[in-house]
Parts: sequence; structure tokens; C-alpha cells
Amino acid sequence: MMDIFLEYLVAKKSASDKIKRMLLIPACILVCLASLYACLFIFVGFIWLVPPIWGGAIYGTVLLRRNFSIEYEYIFTNGQLDIDIIKGRLKRKNLATVLCRNIEYMAPYNGENMSDREEIYAIYDESRRGKYYADFTQGGVRYRLLFQPPEKILSNMKKYNPRNINL
Repeated sequence: MMDIFLEYLVAKKSASDKIKRMLLIPACILVCLASLYACLFIFVGFIWLVPPIWGGAIYGTVLLRRNFSIEYEYIFTNGQLDIDIIKGRLKRKNLATVLCRNIEYMAPYNGENMSDREEIYAIYDESRRGKYYADFTQGGVRYRLLFQPPEKILSNMKKYNPRNINL
């Protein structure tokens, strides 16, 4: 049998994230101006506080903007699905590792919630079709994975668990 390896890297697209990212710069400027005003007119003599406040505001803005740059990586290897989240192209965190044969049920996602399961959210574009959920149990904890796998990954997942994976 031939090994199967599929890897997809997709950027999260969200209008609210773009708006938040754009508003960070005016917020930083506002903090800088407010600190300058406070040190000049309210706390006279504390002008030495302005550079550290400005440095902290700029550094915080850079870090926060980086966290709004999110990518999901879907890796499918011989019946195992790994989903990682990458923030700012620097920090990588594994969200889920699932063996396809351990999936209890998988189907298209239409927005329903299951309160008895812990959700793992890996949907990169809310406006795009092709959202799925996969229920599985790992380490005694029941999970619901919400994700948007490419068609090639879906068809290969189905081969490993045709009874429980409904496309």
C-alpha cells in the first residue's frame, strides 16, 4: 500500500479580525498621546515616563497585530489528521491529532452545538462552504472538531472510516 501524505496551509479570513488589526494602530497613537498629555500637564515632572510607555505601547501593538495573523495547517498522513494553528508565522500549536478510525461520527457542519463535547475550532473562512464536524473521544474526553478540510483530505479520510464519515 502506498503512503498518503497531504498538507494544506490556509490563512484565516475574518472581517472582524481585519477591523481589530486596523484599529490597533490608532489605539497605540491614542495611548502615546494620552501618556504625553498626562506627563506634561497632570503629573508634571514625570516626563521620564513617556519613552517607556511609548515603547510598551508600540511593542504591545506589534505583538497583538501578529496574533491576528492566523493560519491553519491540515496534515493528513496514512489515516491520521493533524491540525495546527500558526500565529504570526512564528508560534505553532497543535490543535488536534485524530486517527480517522477513531472518529465516531463526521458530517457537514450546519451550526448546531453539542454542550457535552469540548470544541476544537479550526474554521478558516466563515463565508466559505465545506465546513465539517468530527466527533471523537481521546483520553476519556469527548471532542468535536470543527474544520474545513480540502476535498482530497475528505476523500482519503472516508477510505479509512467509511461507515462513520458522511460526506
